[in-house]
Amino acid sequence: MSSLKKFIKILILLFFIVASLSLAYDIFYGQFSFKENQKIESLIEDKELQLMDISAENENLKDEISLLKNNNEYVEHIARENLGLIKEDEEFIDDDPD
Repeated sequence: MSSLKKFIKILILLFFIVASLSLAYDIFYGQFSFKENQKIESLIEDKELQLMDISAENENLKDEISLLKNNNEYVEHIARENLGLIKEDEEFIDDDPD
């Protein structure tokens, strides 16, 4: 009986050693390891910065849309700058010779 008890104790000890090694491997090299966690946190920080940039750009575009809808002087300015439009009594001078 005592040899059976020793054998069972050795099996239990081996089981705990294997389980501990498996858990340690998973912690350091597995899918949810510290290294992978750092990569994911870095990716999250990058995406949050991109989101902040996109949000700021969206706010600027909303402001420009509001100006285009409500401010005729701004529309005239955009038409002159981007489209080269002029009034009837004006003469167009090209600043950018090709």
